[in-house]
Amino acid sequence: MEVSEQAHLVMVPGLRASIITHKPYQCILMKVSLYKRFEKAFKRTYLKPLTLFRYGTLHPHRAKLNGSDHWIYIDADDPCAVKKVIEEPLRGKVSDNLVFWRDFNRHLRPDLLVDVGLNYGECLFGADYAANAELYGFEANPRLIPHLEKTRQGHPAAQRITITNALVSDTLADQVPFFVNPDWSGSSSAVREMNTRPQTLEFKLPARSIDSIISPEQAIGKTLLFKMDIEGYESRALRGFVNTLGCVACSVGFIEFDAQYITWAGQSPSDYLDWLRTHFRIYRIASIKTKTLRSITCFAELPKLHGDLNRVHVDLVLVGKQSQDNWLAPEWTIVEPDKPIA
Repeated sequence: MEVSEQAHLVMVPGLRASIITHKPYQCILMKVSLYKRFEKAFKRTYLKPLTLFRYGTLHPHRAKLNGSDHWIYIDADDPCAVKKVIEEPLRGKVSDNLVFWRDFNRHLRPDLLVDVGLNYGECLFGADYAANAELYGFEANPRLIPHLEKTRQGHPAAQRITITNALVSDTLADQVPFFVNPDWSGSSSAVREMNTRPQTLEFKLPARSIDSIISPEQAIGKTLLFKMDIEGYESRALRGFVNTLGCVACSVGFIEFDAQYITWAGQSPSDYLDWLRTHFRIYRIASIKTKTLRSITCFAELPKLHGDLNRVHVDLVLVGKQSQDNWLAPEWTIVEPDKPIA
């Protein structure tokens, strides 16, 4: 493993890229109404002059998120970056995971933060941190690393942020396939079925566990805030995180739980949830608007679209069982199962 002079960017050797073409495993046809198409076109039309007014160009290579003074550097030709980093902030929008991240960072004042699946670093770089906080960001897509490094250098906590370019898993390995959608960086994944379109980019990446990057000495007694959004690979990443989780005094995390993605990654969603229950108290985000959580004790309690067990897509909040009762941010409440949600 090579570590840069300043030890902020961890580059793992053995990177190789190729373009693959294969037939899709599953084709999902989405019909978009004329109204939706018109709405999208209208939004793009009024956002153009706003973009020009704010950044002096229609194709900015950096932008500021709503509620943040820090520049986020992007690939201006990536529609995912344009939507999430430029257009949505101009509309006053803040992503669900960033709402959570900012609220719990402000409340917990963690001294250890881990963001797995950085994309352009909207969470990690969209907040300010305690002076003693150590931050770790993980991103598998090598095309995003130059942008992340530029953003890191401009953040006030730059000297305490380490970015690792590797696939996060529970085992150490080399030459693991990682599939990049060149038209939408946010859907890149180690799960092949998520990127079955022609001209998908395949990179051969090393796999590393979080426990291999963060030593027990760096974690013991700390307050940990973490986020994971790696398109179905969360189950493997969390298994490679158990030593760190066992060392900290308090841990609160935000993860995506998608039954189809988890199945494609080779894991039973219900078994995975059972495993989570052995390590965490589990809540699902019932409403991001009202900042309410609902306790989850079994797979049957997760909402399913049209009763299909594979159509479960929810955001979960994981709280380490060793965490004190004051972990909940004051803006948030826990809703009991029989209480209606506003």
